[in-house]
Amino acid sequence: MPEFKSSSEHRQVRDSVIKAGVIALEWFRKDPEYWKKDDGSLISKADIEINNLLNELLKKQNPNFGWLSEENEDDRSRLEKEITFVVDPLDGTKAFLEGKKEFSISVALVKNGRPVSGIVYSPSTEEMFEAEKGGGSWKNKKRIHISNFKTLSGCKMVAFKPMFSHPSWDEPWPEMEVDNKNSIAYRMALVASGQFDAMMALNSKNDWDIAAGDLLITESGGFVTLHNSNKLRYNEVSTKKPSVIGSNKTIHKEIIDRVKKLEL
Repeated sequence: MPEFKSSSEHRQVRDSVIKAGVIALEWFRKDPEYWKKDDGSLISKADIEINNLLNELLKKQNPNFGWLSEENEDDRSRLEKEITFVVDPLDGTKAFLEGKKEFSISVALVKNGRPVSGIVYSPSTEEMFEAEKGGGSWKNKKRIHISNFKTLSGCKMVAFKPMFSHPSWDEPWPEMEVDNKNSIAYRMALVASGQFDAMMALNSKNDWDIAAGDLLITESGGFVTLHNSNKLRYNEVSTKKPSVIGSNKTIHKEIIDRVKKLEL
């Protein structure tokens, strides 16, 4: 049986993320204190505790690496580093606070603008998705692959359903089985493992939302791009991306043909 041969840095991240998952489950369905950030998104005491633990564990072992996290102010010192941790301590905080199992912890190592190591961990469902550049994608130590479903019509799409019935589309979208998960990192992991055929978000995302998921889908044989088909680059001055689309080659092309003219 094939085995995932990971680097020591990747193993450090995995061990740290498992410890962070313990904190998440300690707070899950226990009504942690939460508040709104300036942008209107939610943050809870659990987000902060997980972020602090990951920062302490990972930075201590790798003091020369940069750090970019949703829950730390970005001082941009990361731009001078060869390798940067890109961290979402709790992706899907809204679902987490609502007691839904759709949250995850996402950590990527980014080098030269691209993820070289990525982990998306769903502690409530005990799913550990991981990948390293050139080493394939894995879920709970088993190799995973992108789905080979060939058409957008009839595919399993993980995305915000109302988007497809918006009146401004030139042509209607075909019938698809559409489901949504609050955590975009988890959505990307589910596509990487073939549980869904495609994922799409046509609203602004940050590096920490998608860097690990990008590597998971890419290493499982899929394609991840912006809506205009450009490849995503991470750890640049701006961390914002206007969109993200991930799928296998044929469905990805069908989606791009529909959305490439959008001005986002």
